Amino acid sequence: MTTKAYPPAPKHLRAACAHPAGHLVSHGSQATLRVYLKDKLVYRNDGDDYRLPAELAQTQGVGPYFITGAGRRAILNDSQLAAVDSADEDGALRDVSWPTATALARLTLVEYRDADGAAQPTDGDDGRTGPKHRPYLTAAGLDAARAAAPQP
Repeated sequence: MTTKAYPPAPKHLRAACAHPAGHLVSHGSQATLRVYLKDKLVYRNDGDDYRLPAELAQTQGVGPYFITGAGRRAILNDSQLAAVDSADEDGALRDVSWPTATALARLTLVEYRDADGAAQPTDGDDGRTGPKHRPYLTAAGLDAARAAAPQP
């Protein structure tokens, strides 16, 4: 039996995923940060706002560390990954369970939209009639979905 190997994904990456700008607010030890950088789960920019190579980010970077699409994927479980990867061309998630959609919304990877395409805070389920709004990938969710494809 083979088990799936997951990259490190503690609370730091979850917090960065949920952060509105994707900032890695805390990272634990410097060794943990090095692993995140080496595995391309986070990055840091230089003074001109260009992404630094991992080996220079800790010593020459300025400002916060940002989570990458790969970093966002690292914190997802199998059902969440399947949902993100199965989105339609317009980013709509089809046939996704409400717990999965809700978890993805908490991580800012999904937003709910009404029939007119306006963002809504929840799926609109009142407990009697079912969900009224559909889950769609946000820009961060699209970034996570694109991270599944090989990068050129």
